[in-house]
Amino acid sequence: VSWIRKRDLHILTNTIFTYTGDGRFAVVHPEGSDDWDLKIEFVQLRDGGIYECQVNTEPKINHAIMLSVEGKCVAAMALVLVSVCACVCL
Repeated sequence: VSWIRKRDLHILTNTIFTYTGDGRFAVVHPEGSDDWDLKIEFVQLRDGGIYECQVNTEPKINHAIMLSVEGKCVAAMALVLVSVCACVCL
């Protein structure tokens, strides 16, 4: 399982490994679970955008998530909305 930031095609994580110098990003994978969440601590406005989870199976599985970051109150609809400085798991 990999997490990709689509704006720059940066591979953020692959399995339990993190491939970014930005320590705010990590993968959360509880032992024995099928969940592979991308965790972003201290969310900033520039973190907004599309993130894609890719599962290397046959056929390949892709799931894109739009993260919208606002500097004011938070409301959720079809998008993931978080406040600046929040922590979010996608």
